[in-house]
Amino acid sequence: MSPKPRVAVVGGGVAGLSAAYALREHAEITLYEREPHVGGHAHTVEVEDQGRTLGIDTAFVVFNRPAYPNLSAFFDELGVEDERLLSGFHFFDRDTGVLFGSDEMELPAEEVAARYPEEFRTVFHEVRRFHEEGRRDFLRKRTDIPLGEYLDRGGYSEAFRYGYFILLCSAVWSVPAELIWEIPASTVLAFFMAHDEGGLGGRRVDWRTVRGGSVSYVRRAVAAIDPKLRLSEPVTAVHEAADGVTVTTPSGSERFDHAIVATHADQTRALLTNPTPRQRELLAPLRYHASQVVLHTDASVMSAERSRWEAWNYGKVTVDGQVRTYVAYYMNKLHNFDSRTDYFVTLDYPLPLREECVIRSFRYEHPVIDMAMRGAQRTIYEVNEGTRVKLCGSYFHSKQQFWDQIGSHEAAFSSGREAAAQLLRELGHSGA
Repeated sequence: MSPKPRVAVVGGGVAGLSAAYALREHAEITLYEREPHVGGHAHTVEVEDQGRTLGIDTAFVVFNRPAYPNLSAFFDELGVEDERLLSGFHFFDRDTGVLFGSDEMELPAEEVAARYPEEFRTVFHEVRRFHEEGRRDFLRKRTDIPLGEYLDRGGYSEAFRYGYFILLCSAVWSVPAELIWEIPASTVLAFFMAHDEGGLGGRRVDWRTVRGGSVSYVRRAVAAIDPKLRLSEPVTAVHEAADGVTVTTPSGSERFDHAIVATHADQTRALLTNPTPRQRELLAPLRYHASQVVLHTDASVMSAERSRWEAWNYGKVTVDGQVRTYVAYYMNKLHNFDSRTDYFVTLDYPLPLREECVIRSFRYEHPVIDMAMRGAQRTIYEVNEGTRVKLCGSYFHSKQQFWDQIGSHEAAFSSGREAAAQLLRELGHSGA
């Protein structure tokens, strides 16, 4: 019986864990991770609260079964428990006092016309128009253009763009306002068509969170894989040769039969010492943006009307003469726990937080989903054909959901599984 091939998996986020899990019975796996823990954006902070431990997620928080089929099946296989999330969304303008949420968006049009100010009436009607026209345009293949251009063509108002739409998109793709307009309109529309008009916070979506935080699934996955773990060991180079792959870290170099690089595209670009022409062409135009995420207890990030707080809260405020938007996740509702302490996770909050309220701060990087990234999806999986170094990450799409499922936990998980399947096919394993 021939020995199992030695495979290095570089990156311990969901893509790397997915690949390693698929290979666990067929290879001897060494998992490299630059952080002192695995999980990547599945990053849970465990806090002591009233004599118990609460697991609070800070990046990947929610999923639903229709839009995350592969990830959901993985959770089922691991025996991971989830919690149903019953909430909605809440918008508030801290300058004007205007606020609205899921309840208002579901009102009859005649009631909105009779009871609400002009700014909200404009948003209400343009939201409906966007989803009606957008669905038709998507099906007629008229949306393969940047979102900003699509909204310009449609004559959408500033109130709709900055008082509603940009807030939803910032939460979904974790990029700032100036980059939202570069997202392909087709990608944005595909997200809403797969969920509902509320997106994150939509009430017709069966959103769920991992019970105990996403660290629960990470721990079970690592136990099932049982790899050689190299934590706090950043990889500095990956070199492919005809007979193997050399992985280099600050502590030295090690030889493997194959490697799966499950890092962000820009990091992968820096790691590969001799990329293939396909790898070079794929990785060259892909960009990332870093967001500042803070877990804290400072309720000043929320609207004054506590009764309106939802799991997803979208704020707008003028800072130094510039309109700034941010997302505030109310973690008590997201994770469905009761506590005398209110916990929040804010994304790119533009004002100072009270220092004594800050629990942890993070810098998370997300792909900038633009026309170049979407265009790359046409042939992206060909990059792994016939190479000893396979690539994966959230810059790949989920094959089950076409090119517009990019940037999500599902996309990353699916790409890791596909990278492992390609390697297993090339190693002669049937059924891979």
